[in-house]
Amino acid sequence: MKKSIRTSVCLLDEHFTTVVELDSLKRLDGLYAFYHKYWWCQRQMFDHHKLCNAILNGLALLCVAASIVLGSVWKDGYVVVGLTAFATFLKGWNDFKKYSFKMDMSKFAYTTYEKTLTELRNYVMVGVDELDGFLTKMQTLDDVVTDFTPPTYDRYVLDYDTRFHHVPL
Repeated sequence: MKKSIRTSVCLLDEHFTTVVELDSLKRLDGLYAFYHKYWWCQRQMFDHHKLCNAILNGLALLCVAASIVLGSVWKDGYVVVGLTAFATFLKGWNDFKKYSFKMDMSKFAYTTYEKTLTELRNYVMVGVDELDGFLTKMQTLDDVVTDFTPPTYDRYVLDYDTRFHHVPL
């Protein structure tokens, strides 16, 4: 049986000195694990929406091209009408599911979470005068992302839990 290796998630994955107290460091480490999970899940959502958008657009384009070629070769108009109707259905389904919008919002979410992870690491290395103001900023960013993005699929959360584990300080 193949044993799966889980990657550890920790704020301090390399040894360096920090200017933050241990209690604050533990709190920030928990936040790092939390935001890492959302970053990874939103990245997977972006890839999923991008794939669905590309497949549906590609199939619609292929059907239209096939109807043009077959319409010029065959005299039967039903094949052309059928392929064109199917291409219109595919394009309509893509517009109905709003994959391009979901793709943009997922990209916004994972880039915002990526910036949040970077800011957490920078805060630990450099330090900021006020931890509460920093945490309020992080909470505001998280609220904005939550309001604008579609909910994360459960399969990505479960996949994250099998691939990663948090190593507390």
